[in-house]
Amino acid sequence: MSEVDKNQKPNNSSDEIDLRELFSAIGNFFSNIFFNFILFIVGIKNAILKNIKLIFILGLVGGILGIVAHFVTPDVFKSSILLRSTYLSGRLMESSINKLDSLTEEDNREQLAKTLKIDTALANNIVSFGYEPFVSEAEIIELELFKEQLRSEIEDEAIINRFVERLSMDNKSTYRIFVEVYDNTAINELEEPLLDYFRNNPFVQKRLEIQETNLKLESQNISEELAELDSLKEILFKNFRMVGERDRDGSNNVILADEQTTNPISVFNESRRAYEKKLEIERELYLTPQFELIDGFTVYSQPASPGLIKLGFYGGLIGLGMAAIIIIISLFLHYLDKIEQKTREAKDGLKRRVEARKS
Repeated sequence: MSEVDKNQKPNNSSDEIDLRELFSAIGNFFSNIFFNFILFIVGIKNAILKNIKLIFILGLVGGILGIVAHFVTPDVFKSSILLRSTYLSGRLMESSINKLDSLTEEDNREQLAKTLKIDTALANNIVSFGYEPFVSEAEIIELELFKEQLRSEIEDEAIINRFVERLSMDNKSTYRIFVEVYDNTAINELEEPLLDYFRNNPFVQKRLEIQETNLKLESQNISEELAELDSLKEILFKNFRMVGERDRDGSNNVILADEQTTNPISVFNESRRAYEKKLEIERELYLTPQFELIDGFTVYSQPASPGLIKLGFYGGLIGLGMAAIIIIISLFLHYLDKIEQKTREAKDGLKRRVEARKS
């Protein structure tokens, strides 16, 4: 056997041993994880079996308390309106709703009644207010396209999401406004006061008044222009009759425009455009798209608060959660006792060894 073969053989053997040790270590690692997982499951099972009475009692007590809460707490009814306003930005809407919601937390509802201009009995029926921006499918697609454009410039996804969220919040014009009440018959009585509350906001009210004044002035101006155009059309008709009588002995052709007359087609077109513009203004004055109720309150017979079965189920879950917390705390305290006992035994053993050496 050559010198090269002698050197090559031990190296191959060493490589094989290293690979065996590597695979053995990997296998031991996964087997230890599996073994510890099994021990963890067994520990949970033993803890449940050991404390089965505690778990059953707390779960039953939680379920009973949930059922009792259903009969003790009043039902809460929820409804919403869909409001669109060009001048109600996201921050202004948030501030207005937060003010109303804060007033519902006060014991004295006179200030809430004064703010909404309703009677105190109706104000006492209100539980809370809330809102959320109403996003259409077209707006969702537009925001997603905008996010894709930002990703080409900004790598941090969190920054992009915060920027898009703030942008969408500040540029919203349509909102779903929620109200929760104790008596569902009070929901319809809140629609007009709530709309007046937003409409009479000084910021919104001034702009609505300016918008209405401008539209009325523009409508009046167009009406005057239409009257002048009607007068011009009468003059044109008279002019064409005179020209027709003068040229009766001539040819049968009618000249619609020459150096001395106005083209009647342009006059009629301008009159039609002015009339269409006036109709559009009248439409805006009637619909007021700058502040418009899209969908009003709907009175629901079923309360929004959880029913008997749900409250009982939730109460049972809370009871089971409390039992789990108690079991975990007891196991942790038992573990601390074991550590303390081992530490004490180690100290006692060390003390005995030291005394034995001295003797």
